[in-house]
Amino acid sequence: MKKVILSIPIVLALYACGSEESKQAEHSAESMQTQEQKISKVETEQQVNDNATKTNIIKLDNRLSEPTEDTHCSMCNMKVYTKEHQMGVFSAQAIKPDGSVVFYDDIGCLLNDEYVNQVKNEKFVRDFNTLNWLNVEDAIIVKTNLRSPMNWGYIYFKTSEDAKAYVKEHNKAKISPIAQVREEAIERHKNKKAHSHSSEGNQMDMKMGENN
Repeated sequence: MKKVILSIPIVLALYACGSEESKQAEHSAESMQTQEQKISKVETEQQVNDNATKTNIIKLDNRLSEPTEDTHCSMCNMKVYTKEHQMGVFSAQAIKPDGSVVFYDDIGCLLNDEYVNQVKNEKFVRDFNTLNWLNVEDAIIVKTNLRSPMNWGYIYFKTSEDAKAYVKEHNKAKISPIAQVREEAIERHKNKKAHSHSSEGNQMDMKMGENN
């Protein structure tokens, strides 16, 4: 009887131990399954995001184009430089509401096209490092002392890190918000127009004086 009585706790202990190990194994399996599900979900979301990004890039590239040697600015009719030319980094382009693509030799013409014609275009400039097109509204704009076709001297970067790195290496360079550049472009256009009218008026006065 003593042997039987003593064996019962041992059996119960073994049973309890087995049950605990079984629970731990089940919990471990459930944790692994949950972790795998999370990883699978993250991978799926990442794939969706990557596909969406690729789609947007393809769509953007399909709409944009490159200027040729015969391309002239839509605003001032000056030459628009190609990517291969050292001045090509300043070239810009816009997609108009009707889907047509036009080019500009410098950012002032790009921005003043909207002001003069009272339109809203999708505007693109080149990244200074890669020469790839990027939306001017998303670009980090840096004012420099570089000579550009219309003497604006602005260059553009896709990331703030690249822009700050350039500014750090060039003492006279500074980051300028797009709103400030737009105001400067409009102000210069107004001054140019006023000067043009003043010159025309002086010429007319001179002609009238000669006739008298």
